[in-house]
Amino acid sequence: MELFKRITILIIAFSLSASCSSENVLSDFSNKESDEALYIDAKKALDEMEWDTTIDIINNQLSSTYQDKRDVKLVLASAYAGQCGLLFANLIQGMTNNPSSQMFRFFMGVWAGRTVAPDSCELAIDVLQGIGSVSERSDKENLFLALLGVARMGTNLSANLDSGDHDGDIDADATVCHDDASGSLTKWPDGPDDPGNPDVLPFPYIDMYRDEFGHPPGGMTKYLSANAMKRVASGFGLVLENFAALSDALGSGTSIDSIGDLSADCDAALAAIPGAGAGCATMTTPAAVSDEMVYAMRFMMDSAEFGWGTCSIADSVTFFSSLATYNPFTQSPPGTLCCPSTRIPGAPF
Repeated sequence: MELFKRITILIIAFSLSASCSSENVLSDFSNKESDEALYIDAKKALDEMEWDTTIDIINNQLSSTYQDKRDVKLVLASAYAGQCGLLFANLIQGMTNNPSSQMFRFFMGVWAGRTVAPDSCELAIDVLQGIGSVSERSDKENLFLALLGVARMGTNLSANLDSGDHDGDIDADATVCHDDASGSLTKWPDGPDDPGNPDVLPFPYIDMYRDEFGHPPGGMTKYLSANAMKRVASGFGLVLENFAALSDALGSGTSIDSIGDLSADCDAALAAIPGAGAGCATMTTPAAVSDEMVYAMRFMMDSAEFGWGTCSIADSVTFFSSLATYNPFTQSPPGTLCCPSTRIPGAPF
């Protein structure tokens, strides 16, 4: 309980508490249109969880000079985060008490029964990233961004995979392996009878690959598009970029240990996938997320270790490492391959 209170104070009180010692607000309080008076109104609105009011005051009523103040930016980011669905106390308590190593289940489960607005999380992240790099931000700001990384992952997972009953678990008609309902955008390519497909294989045995690796599952109506997956991946990148601040705040425990394990497996997967470049921790914006990273996130979500499936990350990485010598005429993919019906980026077949 003491840890919970301490971290809550670090973030919430840091943003909300009036700093009368640093500004002579009393001299301007009689002028209710002054920046100082409006800023106090904004923080009161934030304290009452009136997100829209807080955002309106800061963006539309404060002067541009006052908007640029660092503490004002933190209040604005906090309002966007609240609008997104992030309540710091709930998330910190959940991460402190989380007993599961299946982190994608946890990331989404936090938002069970709650309304989420992923676009508002993006606005909060933009505000904080605009302050500067990791070294230029304070520990509190980096902790804030780490938690926003968790929120970026969780709200996008919830909005796309749990929109049916909002129970915190993946819906029966949802898939993590494909970026459209039919799987047509990420399936193994069609054969030579499809001249419009630039990935057509130069031989007539494409059906062998489709039969070997499997066809996209039918009946799926929920999925993670490439853009949504890039948000999830870059949310994880934010957590890793600011992991030191998160670890210092939470200490050891299942969540911290599992994030470390997920990071190691993510880097191992990227190292094995043909054509992959930068590591997972460097992808902190959706634009920075590679196609290889999108694929890596898909199969980790399908894994027994971290996600909703029964496949093996270790077996999948081993298979990726041997793609150059794989022969479909004499070999078969492992039965524990994650997202087998999803084409592997850079596959030579």
